[in-house]
Amino acid sequence: MPSSTYEVKVAGTIPEKDLAELGAIGVTSQSARTVLYGQIPDQAALHGLLARLRALGLDVVEVRQVLTPDSSEPT
Repeated sequence: MPSSTYEVKVAGTIPEKDLAELGAIGVTSQSARTVLYGQIPDQAALHGLLARLRALGLDVVEVRQVLTPDSSEPT
């Protein structure tokens, strides 16, 4: 099964040292939130990421699966 792309929004900012521990995931900032995005291979990996964010004391605001150009249906 191919991996899915997710966006995970957390309240506030994530310290640089903690971002490095999260691995190869992209990061952007929106207002007072940090948005993590990237391909996650399966549900277990997604739950692992969420557990790591909770362990860092971060409040997860939103989690959503997003479409990528290669995963959208042909028009």
